[in-house]
Formats: sequence, C-alpha cells, structure tokens
Amino acid sequence: MALIENSLSEENREVRDQAAAFVSDVVEPRAEAIESSNEFPRDVMEAAAEYDLLGILLPEEYGGLDSDFVSYCLAVEQIAQASGAVAESIQGHTFAALPVAQFGTEAQCEQYLEPMIAGEQIGSMLLTEPGAGSSPTELETRAEHRDGGYVLSGEKSFGTNAGVADVHLVVARVDPTPEDSHGVSVLLAPSADDVDGFEFERRDFMGMRGHVTGDSTMDSVTVGEDALLGEVGQGFRIAMGTIDMARTGLAAIGTGIAQAAFDRAADYAGQREQGGQAVGNYQAVQVLVAEMDAKLDSARHLTFNSAASIAAGEGNTRRSSKAKFVASHTAEFVTRNAMQIYGGKGYQKDLPLERYYRDAKILSIIGGTSEIQKTTVAREALGL
Repeated sequence: MALIENSLSEENREVRDQAAAFVSDVVEPRAEAIESSNEFPRDVMEAAAEYDLLGILLPEEYGGLDSDFVSYCLAVEQIAQASGAVAESIQGHTFAALPVAQFGTEAQCEQYLEPMIAGEQIGSMLLTEPGAGSSPTELETRAEHRDGGYVLSGEKSFGTNAGVADVHLVVARVDPTPEDSHGVSVLLAPSADDVDGFEFERRDFMGMRGHVTGDSTMDSVTVGEDALLGEVGQGFRIAMGTIDMARTGLAAIGTGIAQAAFDRAADYAGQREQGGQAVGNYQAVQVLVAEMDAKLDSARHLTFNSAASIAAGEGNTRRSSKAKFVASHTAEFVTRNAMQIYGGKGYQKDLPLERYYRDAKILSIIGGTSEIQKTTVAREALGL
C-alpha cells in the first residue's frame, strides 16, 4: 500500500477523502437498510452527487470533477467497503454517463449529462442480450430509422440500473444498415415509465441487494432523431471503449469488499478468546490471515497498476483483465475465510460478513467471467 500511497496526487487524496466522508455520513448508516429492503437507494445516489462522486471522470463544464481514473478507483473502493451494492450502482451510472460525455452533442450533454452528474437522473447501459451476451457484433436488437426518428425493438438482459434509470443507452443495430458499416449504434432512451412499449423485469440475486439489475423488452419504442449518440456504426466503439475501465472499476469494488472483511476478521482474531487465548494466536488462524493479507495486497496493486495506466492514457486489456480476475478471487477468498475465523457468528445475519461473501461472488461473473479474463491474459501473454 505504501507504493500506491506515495504515487497519489493531492487530487487523488482529496477525492478519496470525499468518498470516505460520504461513506461515513451516508452509506454506513444506510447499508443494512438497503440490504434488508432490497430497494434501489436513490436517496444515496443523490447524496453521492452532493459529495461530487457521480462526476469524478466527467467534464467540469457540466458539473463534474474531470479527475483521473485513479481517483475513481480510490472512491469506489472506499464505497465498496461499506456497500458493494452502492458501489456497483455508481459504477453502472458512471459508465452510462461517460459515453455521453465522450460522444454526445452539446445539446445531449446539457439534456442528459448535467442532470446525471447532479444525481437528478440515473443512467444505465443496455448492451447484454439473452442470445448475444455482451458481443456488439451479435446483437439482435434493432433500431429502425423512420419518420424522423428510430423505433427500437428487442430484448436486453443484466442491465445495471435498468428500469430505475432515467436514461438508458441502448446498443442496437440500425436498419437499414449503411453499406460501409455494421450498423451497431447507441441510442438514448428515457425511463421505462415515460415511453410505450418499454418494459422491465428486475431479477432477484443472492447478493448486491439494493443494486438493480434486470431484463428489458422494447416493443416498438419510439425515440427522436436526436437520440442517436455519436454516429451510426460507432456503437461497438462506444460500448467497448470503456471496457478496461469497467473491469478495473470492478476490481476496485472487489478490493474494497475484501478489505472490509479482512479488517473485521483481523480485529476479531485479536479479541476473541478460545482456550484461554485470542484465536489469532492459533497457527491455523495466522495462516489464513497471512494469505488474506497477501492476496489483498496483490489485488490492490494489480488494480491500481491498471488504473494508473488508464489514467496515463496507456490502458491495457491484459492489465485490466488480470486485475479483475485476481480481485474477484481475492474478494471471494477473503470474505469466505473471514467468516471462517468468526466461526458460527460469521454466518449470522446480524453481522455483515455473510453479506460481504454474497456480494463478492458476482464479481467473478459480471463484466466478463474470470474464465474469460484468464483466457484474455493468456492469449496476450502467448502472443496469440
């Protein structure tokens, strides 16, 4: 951690401190209520905007901080230590807002980006499909260009913030497809409540409760000509342009969850007595603590190596994939063994250990499974 700390800029530290204040003031008092109710914490998202955490990567002219990706990862790691659900909701929102900032017209930025940074509108990217996964080249969702606008039809799955969002970035294939383009494009659609034919079904998962993920169906959803983000055919570039950032952000979330579990386990091991001495004096527990600590350091260094590369304009898929699968594994390993150190108490609902464990599991699946990440790393390492 010393190496990372010494490399941070004053701005990085300020953003991290702001995130820590947000966690202390807002997230920690609400974390268990979010978990038990499983309701999307819109009030917490609005509060995140007040702490300047919804626009860390976004332009100052629209209310953002225009900070770097290291600042972003520091912030989401802090937030994930209190609530993985809040961190992942912010992640989904951020990576819906970023393409608007990068490809949107001035009018689109004023209409969508400003309120997204201010927490007045929540964003969602709808890319994944039941039969195509997250591959833009295999999408079946269509956007028919007619009557001065577009008519969207298709199905999407596993959309973060889908349904509760006020603006959805829909990745679709435009018909008729231009001869010089595969036609994959991104269109801005409002909330499901505001247009006919746009329906949403939320999925209930074992962890990340309060974080909304679900399936969307579009049956002749009509949007205007000005709904097109960027140009026809730029959809692949827009959708995949932040993939290294998204994977590294998930790694930061995993590191945060692991850190929270480790801190509790280490504290408990030093206090809990068994057989007349603290359980931390037993070698079996010490071995677990040492492995947890080493894996956590490894995950954090890989994560911030990737984040620093992205911040320097040298993003690298091999680095981001390594960070994601190592941090995902670390989160599962540390949360599982933190429960082990607590014994039966760790399995109780009145402690957050079992919540950390359930939240950690999804990280090895979303954003590309750990198996996909390992294949990506191996192929690059082997020059394939």
